[in-house]
Amino acid sequence: MNDESDITLTITKISCMISFFIMIIIFGWIPLKMKVFQSNKQIIAFTSAFSGGLFLSVGLCHLLPEANEKFESSFEDEQDHYPFAYLITILSFALILFIEKIATDSHSHHDHHDVQNEENKRLLVGGQVNEKSLQTLQQDEDPEQQFRESVNTKVAVAKKISFVQMVKKSMVEDPSSSIIFQEVNTWAPYILQIAVGIHAVFEGLSIGIQQNTSLCVGVAVAVACHKWAEGFTLGSAFRQAGVNKRTAIIMIVIQACFNPVGIMIGWLLSDQGDLITGIFLSISVGTFLYISTLEILVEEFNISRYKWWKFLVFLIAIGFVSSFWFVEQAFGGD
Repeated sequence: MNDESDITLTITKISCMISFFIMIIIFGWIPLKMKVFQSNKQIIAFTSAFSGGLFLSVGLCHLLPEANEKFESSFEDEQDHYPFAYLITILSFALILFIEKIATDSHSHHDHHDVQNEENKRLLVGGQVNEKSLQTLQQDEDPEQQFRESVNTKVAVAKKISFVQMVKKSMVEDPSSSIIFQEVNTWAPYILQIAVGIHAVFEGLSIGIQQNTSLCVGVAVAVACHKWAEGFTLGSAFRQAGVNKRTAIIMIVIQACFNPVGIMIGWLLSDQGDLITGIFLSISVGTFLYISTLEILVEEFNISRYKWWKFLVFLIAIGFVSSFWFVEQAFGGD
């Protein structure tokens, strides 16, 4: 790699660090600032479908072949070797699956919902559950948003581990009609931040470890399309949990540092030899495949709204990433 390419790659990685930091700050701050946050469902749907296609195609079409190539070049002989890149990819996928779906999920969503409702009632002290008020609150919630949260494994895990309180407020003198119940997930946003932060580090690592500018840009675009959702999710979680604004902003700033830290780690590892690079690229591929398949696409395509348009956007994302090879060839890339 010549000096000009090195400078371009360095500028690209530094730009990614700054851009991702700013994106998380902005998109995490919006739900905290706006008391009533109305999101555009169409934009959310299309952006999610696009980012799902990007993560899937970047992982399979670019990162995985590059990881396999790094493993092959690390061997001194010319013989065929076991496809370690593919094995590590599967194992990293399986590890995330185990953590988010097995180790922290002893009940189905439906069973957990029933159990949680009973726990909420038992946690209430000094009053009886006003079923009418409870039903009114449930009707006011956006059913599509409820579904998104139910299939979002990080949100679900955070809510399961967190301590749930029932807070009551008196509105009029009559106790029988004045009790309003509000769920406050005290630890949920912090646990959610840990889960999202781990993903963010691996996303950043997949950018920092790149030694090719065009591929670095491609991975960065895939991650960037997902950053706004990460910021919104955390900002909304802190707001819903009743965390004071100053603490929430501090935690969002900490979250904004995860991607740059991941990029720095990957950057340092990129000079440690082909074997190390191949291992961490393979881990990144497993992370990308999990995010695209079991998080983004499952969530988005289980909602029938805009399904044909979302599928078209998904295919456009795949075509966009697939075109990188031709761009590299046109500009003399390897």
